[in-house]
Amino acid sequence: MKTWNVLSLWIACVWACVLTSCGDDITYYTIQNSDELLCSRTWVVEEAVKNEDGVLVSCVHQLKFSMSGYSGQEIYQYYYTGESRPYSEITHNFDWEWMDNAKEGIRIDFGAGNIVYFENVWVREHYLSGKLNGEQITFTDANYRK
Repeated sequence: MKTWNVLSLWIACVWACVLTSCGDDITYYTIQNSDELLCSRTWVVEEAVKNEDGVLVSCVHQLKFSMSGYSGQEIYQYYYTGESRPYSEITHNFDWEWMDNAKEGIRIDFGAGNIVYFENVWVREHYLSGKLNGEQITFTDANYRK
């Protein structure tokens, strides 16, 4: 009986060691922003704004980033309610660069000293979010919205 108790205790200790060693199999994935994620789509956000006449209109704000020359385009399209074609469109070209090695901020240079900062940037499968020129904003992949 004493042998059985010692053997049972020994088996319990072995099982405890086997079961606690399984915790080493956890894999942590680092999600990091990349040029490929940022540049492979057109980013869009739509909001209601008042135009110069005080009329409430829809504004579609688009950002397009290119790895070729690290250039891009910002487009604003303004629509009257119920209209499918914009009554006004404003386009700005820019150069861009990551502000740090962690790729969590983008410096956007429109030229002539007009520099905008996109901070705390998160590029995910269908979303681009961060603080653009001091305002929190979330863009959606234009193809995802359809």
